[in-house]
This record gives sequence, structure tokens and C-alpha cells, in this order.
Amino acid sequence: MEPGTTLVNWQQAFEGYRIPQTRAIEKQLRSSAAQNKEKLRTLVGGSYRELLATAQAIVVLDEQTRSAEDHLSSIGHNCRPPQLDANPRPPPADQVALAQYRLLQRCGTTIALCLRDDKLLLSARLMVVSRLLLKSLHDQEATAKCLDFLRSKLTSLRRQLLLRVDSRLNDPTTKMPALLESICSYCLVTSSSADDALAHLRHLRLEKIRRRLTASRQPSTIREALRYQLSSLQSFRSLIGLPIIEAMNDLQRKPILAEPSIRNLETLDFDRIASLIPDDIRSFVPYFKRSAPTSEELQSKFERWSQDACRALSEALRQYLSEMSHISEVLELRKRLYTLLLPSYFSTPAGSYLKEQMAQAINEKVSVVCRMQGAQLDQSTDLLLRKDTRGEPAQLLWDEEIALAGLDAGANTLIRQVRKRHAGHNGTLSKASRTLTRWLSTANATLSQLDAVSDTRWRDILEEPDEDDEVEAADLVAELGDTDPKFYKDTLQASLREAVLRHESRIAEAAGQILNEKSDISYAVASLRSIRLSISSLKHVSPENSKFDRFRDIVPRLQETLANMVVEQLSKRVRSGDRAAKWDTSFLPDNMPSPRAFSTLRHLCRIMLDLGGTDVWSPPLVAMVKKAVRSRIFTPEVKPGYMHTDFDEVYLGIALDRDHAEFAQDVSNRKELVKSAAEYWTRTKLLFGVLA
Repeated sequence: MEPGTTLVNWQQAFEGYRIPQTRAIEKQLRSSAAQNKEKLRTLVGGSYRELLATAQAIVVLDEQTRSAEDHLSSIGHNCRPPQLDANPRPPPADQVALAQYRLLQRCGTTIALCLRDDKLLLSARLMVVSRLLLKSLHDQEATAKCLDFLRSKLTSLRRQLLLRVDSRLNDPTTKMPALLESICSYCLVTSSSADDALAHLRHLRLEKIRRRLTASRQPSTIREALRYQLSSLQSFRSLIGLPIIEAMNDLQRKPILAEPSIRNLETLDFDRIASLIPDDIRSFVPYFKRSAPTSEELQSKFERWSQDACRALSEALRQYLSEMSHISEVLELRKRLYTLLLPSYFSTPAGSYLKEQMAQAINEKVSVVCRMQGAQLDQSTDLLLRKDTRGEPAQLLWDEEIALAGLDAGANTLIRQVRKRHAGHNGTLSKASRTLTRWLSTANATLSQLDAVSDTRWRDILEEPDEDDEVEAADLVAELGDTDPKFYKDTLQASLREAVLRHESRIAEAAGQILNEKSDISYAVASLRSIRLSISSLKHVSPENSKFDRFRDIVPRLQETLANMVVEQLSKRVRSGDRAAKWDTSFLPDNMPSPRAFSTLRHLCRIMLDLGGTDVWSPPLVAMVKKAVRSRIFTPEVKPGYMHTDFDEVYLGIALDRDHAEFAQDVSNRKELVKSAAEYWTRTKLLFGVLA
């Protein structure tokens, strides 16, 4: 690199020079740096030697100055006038009393000013001096009235001072120096020991927690109380030991009236009357009872306080939880409380006890909410068991009202009506269906919320444990993230299963009572619809346990009752109907049923429609109806009332699923007849609805 060239940055060396030149520049720079370093070392060494020489000269001059001052002092001592040998006389008693009275007045005024400026420790020291002055002047009859006035004034100031001290002790934002100052002030004013002051602090904070929880039991209040309790415990731990001992020692380091902070008060003007104040007041040093509790005793005190506060918090938490009905609110409160506790869990005395109390209250409430969630199914059960569920007929699917329904808003009304009528729901059944749907959606939402409980990363929130607490930390995280959510879900699922079993039992008992009392057939139809609605809605609640055994037992009996009623009404219809005389078979077309056979099927369909609408006739029930009708109409005694020809018999047999072996056994052209009847049934079966 050429002389006079300056590099601004290292990129410039690589951009303006080749690699070998760059390396040469590096060596040159390193050499220059080494030379400059050596020059700097030489320069600093020389300056240091000059500095040592200057310091030595200063020391010599200081010794010479002290020697000269001592010499001048001895000369002045030898030249002083002779001392008079006379004892000083004590000041008169009235002057001493007047000086004390004036100091007492000034103490009261100064205390008021200090309270206004929030100087509590200074006020407490002056309060101690005032107490000593009052005690010294209590025998003075001349100033008795004035002393009474000052005594009442000082009493009022003492109350104000203690209120200020209590307020600062109660404030969770009070810093450690201010807290120590307040404790020292309390000890001075009340002549208490440090242990008594700490006990007073714990009592104040416990009462504040209780008052706050009594005044309001909102979740914000509970969280604030927990935060206040945790911060108080941290403050207690910080106060014990060296801080409180040093603070108390500072109070006893000098007499109160010898403190610079007292003597420098202009309003006190102590220096002018100091010589008239008795020595026992001027030299008074406060005394405090000393005790050295062990760490186990302190830990026991903190744990007792924490347990008392925890009981108040737990009681308020239980009372607030008793007013909750939504699982989301309970889980949110649980998360917030644990989020407050866990960051200081291991450093908090009785932290495990506090956690257990909160967990017990919250888990009990979650169990109650889960049981209430299951019990809400009883509302749907009550709706399904109402009498108007059976008395009010369902509307038909094909009528003028639904055909003329509007198609606005996406035809929601039409779709809703079609679904309602297709399912055979009257007003009560529709309401019960909506109630079941809401119950299921609420149960599913609750399960989703309980699943989300385990998503919280509690290990990131928990205070970092010591080696001895690692196992407890792991157990705590597992409990909050796995055990509790599993317990919640198991409780909810058990409640839902019990609710479904209770629902099934009540519906089945009502259906059995209908069968035993042989009630109107509409009750049996309504029971079938209720059971169908229950199974379709509740089968997904607990698929592994949703067997519905009682429904499976009662449904065939209800279907049998309905099938028998169909046969009974068909027989009545045939006997009471205006039936045409028997047709001459010669006038009937070949391979076609007679009007009587055709009318029999139409009567059967009409009866089924009247009894159960279009929704009740499931394949098993239709098969049961066909079997019951077969056993009735093919009886030789009543057969002529339902059919005329052999073709009628075969045609009705095919329609009613009769065994082919029983068809017209005495007819020679049996196979052709069965084939023709089957073909005709295939062409006409859609005319007969559910029989097809």
C-alpha cells in the first residue's frame, strides 16, 4: 500500500487490490499496529512514573502540614488563659419545663408537616420524642390544660400516622425500602418488636383479602386477590433475615435527637433549646425486643398465613363458581388462575396447598357442569312424554299449504316443512327435535372445549424448579395437561351416558305402559316416532355404548300392536263398506285382479296412512303388517270378502309377500298364473305406497 493511502473499511482492500496485495497490506497494518502499541506502552510507562513522583510529593507535603498544625495547636494550648475552677449551675426548673413544652409543641407541628410530605419514619421518631416529653411533663400542674390539648392532638396525629403506615403496608406496589420504613415506623409508634410488626403486616394483608373477596366475587376480584396473596408471600420472604435486622439496627444506632434528620429540622429548632432538655430524653435510644426465629418457624408462619388466605380465596371461588353454568367460563377462569400461580409456584410458601384448593373447587364445578349438561336431556324427554305429542296429528306431506309455500330466502321454510312432515312431526315433536339438536351441539361443543384444555403448555408457564422439585414439576404438568382433561372428559361422557340411559328408560317405560293399558293406537304411533327420533339423535353420543336394548325390546311390541290394529280396521272396513256383489268371473279380463282385490289393497294403504302417516312404516313394520294381513285375509272363512278369483289370490299373495308354494295349489296353470300376477304387480305396485 502506498504511503498516504487510507482504507475506510475492509471491503475497500478487497475491491481495490489483488489478493497478494491485500495480504501484504494486512502484514503492513499488523506491523504498524505493533509499533504503535509499543510506543503507547512506553508513553504510558513514563506518565505513570511521573504520577508516582507527584503522589510522593503530595504525601510529603501532607506530613509537613500536619506537623505544622500540631505545632501551632501546642502553642495555642500553652497561651490560653487559666481555667476557672467553678461547677456549672443546673438551669432553673421552669426553664427546663418551658423548653420541653416548646419542643413538644414543635414536635406536633413538625409531625403534621411530615405526614403531609409522607415522611413516616421521621414522624414516628418525633412521636417517640413527644411521648417522652409528655411523660416528663405530666406532673406540671401549670400546663395541665395545655398538655391535655397537645395530648389529644398527638393522639390524633398518631392515628393518622398508623393509618398511613397500614395503608403503605397494605399496598402491594410498595417497594422494599418503603416497606421497611413503614415497619420501623410501626415499631417506634407502638413499641412493638419486629416479629410483632411482621405479624401485623400479615394480619393487615389477610384482612384486605377477606374484605375484597367479601365485597365482590367477580373473576377479576378473585384473580386480583390471588395476585395480591402471591405478591404478599414474596414480600414476606424478602423481609425476613438481614433486611429487617439492619433496619432495626439503624433505629438504635444513635439517640433519636442526635439524628441529623431530626436536628436539621428548621421547624423544630432543637439546637437553641438542646441544653435545657433532660439527658434521658436527649440520649434516648429505642429498644426493641429481639428474637431469632428459625427458618422452620418462619416457614410455618408463612404457610399458616397462606392457608388462611387460601381458605378465604377458595370460599369466594366456590361461591362464584356456583353461579356459573357454562363450561367455557370455568375453564377460562381455571387457565387464568393457574397462569398467575405457576410462575411463582415453588417460591411461594404453601403453593401446593393453594393449588390443591383451587383444583378441588374447579374440578368439583366442572363435574357439576358436566352432570348438568347430561341432565338437560330430561327436557327433551319431558317433551316426548307430553300427551299432546300423541294427541296432535302430524300434517300430511302432500297438501295445498306446502305446495303453495314460498321459495324466497333459499326456500328454507319449504325445506323445513318438508323435513318436518316427512318425519311425521307435529308441533311438540318438532320442538323436542330442536331441543335434542341443541343438546347434542352443546355436548359436542363442551367436548371440544375439554379437548382444548390439554393444548396449554403448562411447562413453559411453571417456575423453573430446583433439582429436588423436578419430580413434583413433572407431576404437576402431567396433572394439569393430561389428568385433569381426561377426568373432565370422562365425567362428561359418563354424565351423557347416564342421561341417554335415563332417557331410554323413561321412553321405554311410557311405551310399555301404553301397551299394558291398551291405549289409543295414536299413543303407540307417537311412541314409535319418539323412539325413532331418540335413536337417530342419540346414537352418536356414545357409539360404543349406544345399544338401546330397551328400545329394541319394546319396538317390536309396538309394531305388532300397530299391525294388529291395521288388520282390525281392514276387517271393519271390509264388513262395513259398500261392496259390490261378486263379479261374474266371465266378465273379468284375463290376467287382471278384480275390483275387490284392488280395493282391498287400497283400503289397506289408506288405513296405514291414517294410522301412521308416511313415516312410521319401516320395512320391518311393513313386513309385520303384511304377515298379519296374510294370516287374516287368506283364511277360508273370510277370503271371499277380499278376493274373487284365483288371480286375485295370487296377486294379493304377491303384494303381501306370501310364499309362492301356497299360491293356487289346486289350479292347473299355476306357474302361468303366478307369472302373470307378478308381472301385473310389478306394473301396479307403485300405486300402493309402502306396500311396494
